[in-house]
Amino acid sequence: MSLGPPVLGHGVGQVYESPIPLWLYLLGAAATVALSFILRALSRSDLRVLVEKRVAGPRGAAILRGAFRTLGIFFIALMLVAGIVVRGEGFTTATLLFWLGLVVGTVFLSSLLDGIWGAADPWANLESLYRIEGVETARRTPPWWLGPVLLYALFWFELVSGAGFEDFWVVTVVVLYSIYAFSLRAAFHEDWARADPFSILFGFAGRIAPLRLGDDGIFARSPLAGIDEREPMDRALFASVFVILASTTLDNIRETVAWTDFRLSTGLDALPPRLLDSLAFVVFGIMFLAPFLLATSTARRWKKDDSVVGVARRFGWSLVPIGVAYVLSHNAPLLITGVPRLVALLSDPFELGWNLFGTASAFGSFAPSPKLVWFLEVALIVGGHILGVLSAHRTAVRLAPSHGAAVRSQYALTGLMTMYTVVTLALLAQPLVSS
Repeated sequence: MSLGPPVLGHGVGQVYESPIPLWLYLLGAAATVALSFILRALSRSDLRVLVEKRVAGPRGAAILRGAFRTLGIFFIALMLVAGIVVRGEGFTTATLLFWLGLVVGTVFLSSLLDGIWGAADPWANLESLYRIEGVETARRTPPWWLGPVLLYALFWFELVSGAGFEDFWVVTVVVLYSIYAFSLRAAFHEDWARADPFSILFGFAGRIAPLRLGDDGIFARSPLAGIDEREPMDRALFASVFVILASTTLDNIRETVAWTDFRLSTGLDALPPRLLDSLAFVVFGIMFLAPFLLATSTARRWKKDDSVVGVARRFGWSLVPIGVAYVLSHNAPLLITGVPRLVALLSDPFELGWNLFGTASAFGSFAPSPKLVWFLEVALIVGGHILGVLSAHRTAVRLAPSHGAAVRSQYALTGLMTMYTVVTLALLAQPLVSS
């Protein structure tokens, strides 16, 4: 059985001794988010069309798609075989390929280059090998809640189940997902992107990417281009955003003394831990949803034909960069500690004493700097909220009768996003920063 390194300080194992009080970091982060709104509010320019610029032609795009297609199939196959052969837990080849390679790694890459998952999706690529061209599958419409529920299940497996880093259960989840994908992808057609937890998660990340991989080339664009939507967010995507926000909050808050004290003082500690965490997961989603509905409800004066939820769905696109930033910042320690471990394991994926690429002993004493992790988390959280504020402002300007009215309608939402920034960074800092 292979065990990973001890998970301390978000997996870093050390604590950053800050030269300044934590509250100064939080104040500076909040001020930066608020200042981004003020600067945008002072600019009275009309909404500009966010255009793309091609930086590589069809040939370059085809080469890149082919590379991702090959790597996707190879690594899924390696994950399954390694999980069956090793049957361990911790930082094994299978668990790292699943969480670091498939989930976190694809979120990270998709946030840089939109379209990666469409090229790399091994289930779609394998399915294309046996589908008969011209034979149509009877179309089915998935219920809107299916995608958010499966996304909840994915994060529940990671955070609550206690089995997320066991080879047996990783292989089981991949097999079950494969059955689901091969059975229903063709039937759901274009609705698959709303019913597939991976497509939802990676699709969100791709929307803020500065580059896009298309059939006719690779294009540079504004990070706001993918979230500058005129139509309300689909219900499945809207609910999924709050699943993402709740998942990272759950894991962060569980590491705090305040959470332990709360459980003890309320008697909740008597509940089975998995049940308590499962319920807390849902409650945290509601705690994000309720103030967001309240903060966006002021815009209903210009969209009287929309319900409160309908108006909130129009502003829901502004939460996408925040959700992606939460996932990346929360998993920054896994990226930094897991990549060296995975590089070493690729030389000996079945733990048989091989050294295929000469990297089996690489990074043996590697320990990431908690200072690096902390500042990376700060940059991600602040950057995600700034993009959220700018996206919400564009939506408000589009809906409001004047620029001034749009600015006034954003006071509450900007305040909420500033509060999100402070609370999230405070939670992330608990096991990582001391001052």
